[in-house]
Amino acid sequence: MARTEFDKQLEDGLEQGAIGFGRFVSGAPMDGEPRPPGGMPRWCIALVRLLLLAWAGWAAWMWWWVEDHDRVIRVSIAVGAAAVPVAIIAAIRGRGRRNHMRSLVVPMSLALKDLLSGWDDHQRLRALNIPIDRSFVSIRLPDGWHDPSDFKEQMRKLIQERMGTPDKVWSGEWNLKNHPFNVTFTPKKPKPKLEPPERVDFFSDVVQKAIAACKPGQLVLGIDERQRPIIKEMTGETAMWALSVGSGGGKSSFLQMVITQLVRQRATVIGIDVKMASINCFENVEGVHLFTDPGNIGDMRSAISWAAREVEARNYVKKTDPRKDFDRLTLILEEGNEFGDASKEWWNENKEKGDPASDPIWGDIATIMRMGRHVNVTIIGVFQDLREAAVGSRGLRNMFRMILMGNFNANQWKMIVNTSPVPESIDQAGRMLIVEGNRRVWIQVPYADPDDFRAHALELRTKFAYTTRDLYGSPPARSPQRLPSLLQESRPLFTGDAMAKKEAIPAGQGSGDDATAVNMVKDEALELEPGEGASEAEEQEPEVELLPLAEVSRRLAEEGIEVSAELMRQHKRRRSNFPAGKVVDGKELFAVEDLADYYRPAADAAQAQDVDEADEVDDADGAQDKGDDGGTGEEGPGDDDEEEDSLS
Repeated sequence: MARTEFDKQLEDGLEQGAIGFGRFVSGAPMDGEPRPPGGMPRWCIALVRLLLLAWAGWAAWMWWWVEDHDRVIRVSIAVGAAAVPVAIIAAIRGRGRRNHMRSLVVPMSLALKDLLSGWDDHQRLRALNIPIDRSFVSIRLPDGWHDPSDFKEQMRKLIQERMGTPDKVWSGEWNLKNHPFNVTFTPKKPKPKLEPPERVDFFSDVVQKAIAACKPGQLVLGIDERQRPIIKEMTGETAMWALSVGSGGGKSSFLQMVITQLVRQRATVIGIDVKMASINCFENVEGVHLFTDPGNIGDMRSAISWAAREVEARNYVKKTDPRKDFDRLTLILEEGNEFGDASKEWWNENKEKGDPASDPIWGDIATIMRMGRHVNVTIIGVFQDLREAAVGSRGLRNMFRMILMGNFNANQWKMIVNTSPVPESIDQAGRMLIVEGNRRVWIQVPYADPDDFRAHALELRTKFAYTTRDLYGSPPARSPQRLPSLLQESRPLFTGDAMAKKEAIPAGQGSGDDATAVNMVKDEALELEPGEGASEAEEQEPEVELLPLAEVSRRLAEEGIEVSAELMRQHKRRRSNFPAGKVVDGKELFAVEDLADYYRPAADAAQAQDVDEADEVDDADGAQDKGDDGGTGEEGPGDDDEEEDSLS
């Protein structure tokens, strides 16, 4: 039998009625639209609807079938009186829930749109469950959801920001294996932040006991946030250390503490410090060789080159005797940024034709870093900014496998360590962060007075005997310290008639150099008779020893003439009357006597006060001689020689 239009309408009506009845008894909205946020729970709505349906059925039965109208009225009034307070309470409580939904749940569901893009707004809202007390956040995830691009961390940060609890850290418990997928975030109070002590005394029992327990090569660096001493080994992969610490970060205290411990371990220490302040307290401590004169950069370079040659010698010995153990040799390069600039300037001023344009001293440092740890030769480099250019642009920065950071900024951290997030720097003297691979620990560097460090180092040298048996050479000698230009005094080289003759030279005939005028005065005072000295000139001159300027500077220092090799090089370039040298095997060498004669007048001028006192005595003696000669004023036999000696 064919279906009629009425049959279709009847079926549709029954279907719609069943759907409506289902929505009615389940508490769902009757129009099929999503339930507005903040309303009553569905089970409450369903219970109310069923109660109303039950009351309507009972009232109809009592009204029409039993015809007990009074009872229906009494019960209806009683139920209404009881329902009014319940409705008021429900409305009050519903207001807080609605505010909660509007202010937190709905905005958070919208914020999750990018992270849960597979669901629409209604599905995300239903998937988000946040109780009014905000004790947790539960999010149901779509089936098959995964973490495509760090979505987990983004979702955690979103919950952390939206929940408004900065004193708590929200962590998620993820369920991506069992259906239904979900994540539940709960707040946890952060652990109390532990910090190292504000100040640590180097001579405290904790530090001294830790130092006494150290094996050779181990050093105590400081106290960590758990009040424990941190001990690191200057061997193996962490043989080379670097400090990138800003001004006032405690670099000097760190170096003084480390040198004192190296002295205890009978190590030889080479200290390079252009600042002249950090390690000067160890002057004259046996085995500690300091090069701290910024006016003698050449000495610092010689010390580094010597350390590189020691590495080569030790490696040769190690090859023939693999079991050979060497005493420690440590090179400390303080203020590496300033040294790099000064060394580059020195090289640009002193390099000869054909020499490389780049500073070769970094080649020696590279030799120490690449070959030194095998033979117990190590480096501690101290920099205010550990840039690649600060270590000669030779790729040496990555060879510092342990770095101590202090007073740093975000850019320095990203350039040196390059990890995220950037830790917060603590601007406190002696507070440093040890970066060793992926391990990080904050420490407070032990502190003591520099004089106490020195006294303790001297005691340790007496207690633990120092030996040079593993040194195959000696550190280079230091040149006399150069007086800074602003502290130098300009003293006249001659007095009396010689100065009068010098002043009488017409302007423009000399180069402005004092030595030029001196030579002219000497030529006039020592003028020889014709033919005199011809036989001497014909005689063959004796062989003269020729030396480089660095060695000449040391020889002159032995004679009491203190002039640095760097100063002589400057005079050689700028003064036309500088004694000429002789090129031997591509190197320009000089005679010691020539330079001694050149610089001796300046050295004699330093004794002007003694000479003046001697002149007063000579004047008195001369007056007595004049009286003895009857007032003729004739010169004695030795007066000419005395005049020549004074001019020379």
